Amino acid sequence: MLNYFLIILISYLIGSFSPALLVNKFLNKVDPRETGSKNLGALNTLRITTSKKGKLVGVLAFLLVFLIDASKGALAVGLAMALTPENAFVSAVLAGFFVVLGHNYSILLKFDGGRGAATFMGILLFLNFELFFVWLLSVLLFMFIFELIIPIDKKRNFFKRAISDQIIGRLFGEVFALIPFYFLDPFVFGVSLVITPLILLRHKDRVKKQLKDYKI
Repeated sequence: MLNYFLIILISYLIGSFSPALLVNKFLNKVDPRETGSKNLGALNTLRITTSKKGKLVGVLAFLLVFLIDASKGALAVGLAMALTPENAFVSAVLAGFFVVLGHNYSILLKFDGGRGAATFMGILLFLNFELFFVWLLSVLLFMFIFELIIPIDKKRNFFKRAISDQIIGRLFGEVFALIPFYFLDPFVFGVSLVITPLILLRHKDRVKKQLKDYKI
């Protein structure tokens, strides 16, 4: 039980560290929670930095934030499985859930945070490299499908708005990816099943906004 408590505590604290806040404060002199999509994540960092420093610096800032956020997930799950190798599944589920919980509701940020996707991607990359691409293809597929059916803004570039703004399609893709996970790797399916609701919950405001834009 002590090991599991340590896994929960360490994973949550790892998740609570926010590279997006540090990068934007240092590089752009702004709080990302107050500009752009107001999200503490890599995509919002890309938008903010590109507008202030140009595309090249924006892409580099995006990669830095994404890689650190993804590494948080891989580190937490890797440490947990090493700590209790005799019950790696339970450890991975606990670590995965609490590292994303910490990322989304950081104690260091008064329980504010990001939306969990990059940290989850790091977990997938660590547990099953091939399934990461299954997840990514599912997300991209549904973003493009939804953008074709109910486009956000026909005046803007199709691919840019689908990847950047098509929230409902993205979430459908993340949920749909659980189906192949179930058949291909039950271990990864179990970990993903407890994390996906955290990601969906953090997107509720953006989903409401998109539904409003669609007048649904």
